[in-house]
Amino acid sequence: SVLQLMTESVAEMVGFEVAALSVVLDDQLVTMAYRGPEELRDYLSQPDPVSVLEPIRREAQVWGRFRFLAEEDQRDELLGHWAVTSERQDLGPDAWRPRDVLMAFLTDDAGALVAMLSVDKPSSGLRPDPVVRDLLERYAAQTERAVLTAFERESLVAQVAHAETARRLIRSAAMPTHVSLEAVLRQTHRPLVEGFDASGSWIQVLDPRSGGCGYARSRDGEAVPLPEQLVHLARRLAPQLWDQQRVLEVDMRTGAPTATDPIMAEARLAMADLRLATALAVPLGAGTECVGFLVLTRRHEDPAWSSVEVESALQIGHDLGAALLTARALERERTLVLELQQLDDHRSGLVATLSHELRTPLAVISGNLEMMDDLDLDPAAAPYLQAMGRGTRRMHRVVDDLLLLTRVSDPRHPLERRPVDLRSVILDVVTLVESQATVKDVVLRSETWPGPMIVAGDAEELDRLVANLVSNAVKYTPPGGAVSVGLRRRGDEVVLEVADTGLGISEDDQVGLFRPFFRTSNPVALREQGTGLGLAIVATITERHRGSVDVRSELHRGTTFTVALPA
Repeated sequence: SVLQLMTESVAEMVGFEVAALSVVLDDQLVTMAYRGPEELRDYLSQPDPVSVLEPIRREAQVWGRFRFLAEEDQRDELLGHWAVTSERQDLGPDAWRPRDVLMAFLTDDAGALVAMLSVDKPSSGLRPDPVVRDLLERYAAQTERAVLTAFERESLVAQVAHAETARRLIRSAAMPTHVSLEAVLRQTHRPLVEGFDASGSWIQVLDPRSGGCGYARSRDGEAVPLPEQLVHLARRLAPQLWDQQRVLEVDMRTGAPTATDPIMAEARLAMADLRLATALAVPLGAGTECVGFLVLTRRHEDPAWSSVEVESALQIGHDLGAALLTARALERERTLVLELQQLDDHRSGLVATLSHELRTPLAVISGNLEMMDDLDLDPAAAPYLQAMGRGTRRMHRVVDDLLLLTRVSDPRHPLERRPVDLRSVILDVVTLVESQATVKDVVLRSETWPGPMIVAGDAEELDRLVANLVSNAVKYTPPGGAVSVGLRRRGDEVVLEVADTGLGISEDDQVGLFRPFFRTSNPVALREQGTGLGLAIVATITERHRGSVDVRSELHRGTTFTVALPA
């Protein structure tokens, strides 16, 4: 179950639709964990000789633990042992090809191969770039440790041989990481009762936050009501057994326990009302943490638990405990993500509501200030009216920026992509900001390639992105300085660069530069009015357009903002 969860994590977190983990048993590759199309599961269940990996070792590119063999570099010797899961897509030279091979060779400390992790069909449709390779390497290292731990704990062959219990349990836990804890409990019941020939099973999950949950079923799946006394005993008993790494076997067919074993006496008393013949109580955990309690039961006509079954149950306690720990953590994460989403929705709604509510009184104030200009007022009132006008205009800008930031940050407001000529956007912005630059004695230059530079996106949002960067550059450049706006192609991207010879930004300030309401610690820059939202809007619009924004700056030496957007 641990190997299955690791395989699921690789596919889910790195972005591959297919992943398989095979371990080496008697020079055979046996697939123990798989995520992908169901129609390939039976095909992958057939073992292959380890020798099929030799062409990969010999011909493939080395990416850490991974080996990548491009379709165009393959020979016919790979035929017959590989399943093709993807379809050809015309995405350029970096596109993932149907017969591309990407697999990690997992080894022990002596360098011997112990397992092979294979991934296929990337969600992006592209061959992995260095960032994805680094993430894959980290997951491969974790998977390698998990496989080695499994081998050290016990022989994988013996575990599979024992009535295939562990193997079926692994299959039962082979589910996507978005399932609930209850689903894990439900799926593990059938393999447990069949593998151990039990009359029923009970899994009690311990959780200090919520108190935990229990799942007790008879062999045919009917719910079994449990006395509260028994549940309390399980919660108290499980950590003790886990610390001792001990399984408790309770047989009601034998005589009463001695006074020196109070745990056994209490367990027999709690079981008496259930009319059970015998029970095997197994602690579930991972590392030092006990996460639950497993009880398997048998009837009077059934045999006693064998030593092999007791040992196997203890080992399954480790595997199932790790699966439950992961499922419980994922459930907590899902709850937290939901709470954060609700909180973010509330924040966005609150900001939008307040911004809209502020617009009306601001409009009234602005209108009255304009009317007061036509009145015959005392000249001494003029400075106050001008200050009120500046404050009102600044509030208007804050409200407009808040509304824009809320709109572009809202996932319920999807981006409608249309062809936009970024060159035309830049020329329009430069024309607007030119007068501001002239007043400040700042040279404003635009350096763009001739001809259109098309990106897919929202023209209004891209106009705001460029305007924020250019107006900021002019604002923070002292008289006599210069601002240049460049536009060029870089592979499949259109790259916008706005460079100035202004105040520059310290390394400390660059850390929070794109956060809403961030203001610099530079006292000279603080003299310039601003809402602290301009660069947050730039970053959000860039992210919505699947681009990236980067800043290079040195204090007193100027700043360059670079925005790359898909062409």
